[in-house]
Amino acid sequence: MNSWIILAGLLFGLAVGVVVREIVPARPSLRAAFGRLEATQPIRGGQPMVSRLDDLARSLGASASWLPVPLPDLRLLGQRPDAWLASKLMFGLAGLAVVPFLSAVFALGGYHVPWSVPVAGSLLLGAVMFFIPDVVTRVNAAEKRRDFRHALTSYLDLVALERGAGAAPTEALEAAAQVGGGWAFERIAAALDQARKASRPPWEGLAQLAAETGIPELADLAEIAGIAGNEGAKILDTLAARAESMRAEALAETKAQAGSRSTTMVLPIAMLAAGFLVLLIFPDFYRLFG
Repeated sequence: MNSWIILAGLLFGLAVGVVVREIVPARPSLRAAFGRLEATQPIRGGQPMVSRLDDLARSLGASASWLPVPLPDLRLLGQRPDAWLASKLMFGLAGLAVVPFLSAVFALGGYHVPWSVPVAGSLLLGAVMFFIPDVVTRVNAAEKRRDFRHALTSYLDLVALERGAGAAPTEALEAAAQVGGGWAFERIAAALDQARKASRPPWEGLAQLAAETGIPELADLAEIAGIAGNEGAKILDTLAARAESMRAEALAETKAQAGSRSTTMVLPIAMLAAGFLVLLIFPDFYRLFG
């Protein structure tokens, strides 16, 4: 019994560490940035603790490579698939360990729980916690895509201004990416830089970035720029219309979110009003029935 309690305690502590690591935002990883540039070099000599944990995540992720992975969301968030799979496995194991740990604590206190309750509870909690990284990744990716669309609207305006000043489509795309700031402009500038180094048109780099991150508006921009570059079409009016439509979509989405949040506030306000009424009438009921 003591060995099982110790094992459950270790698993519970590991689960708490994994949850804290997922909740607390981490600093940008230089190793991941070099990995995206396909220029990583193996580290010689002794490995630090971070590198060992990274190797452990890779091995766990490789063992669960058969699981479905949301690659566009992970690429948008800058996460590795093997680390994401490792987090799913760790969350699942933590969920399996929490209920037996609590049952062991109750058993030490003299409260014996039927064996069916820890088994069913651990399986249910393990299944729920196994899908927590999916939900977190989906929510974070949706927020990042929303921010990217806002930045893309400004990028369209900058490209239109560059084209209005007489710049070629390639020059307009690259110059607009250098003018803007933020992570979205950095991703666009990196995609254009990789396309230039590979001797490919810049709109192909934007199309590849759109396919990797799952942002259809960026694919539309790549298509518009490709038509302008290949056929010499005028795209000032098209870019302005596309930017205006994206602003309208963003405004409609913001209004819908505000409306949904206002609706969700009805229940807390109603519960607060009900509690206030209970506080008002409680003294009368107490004197009447006391």
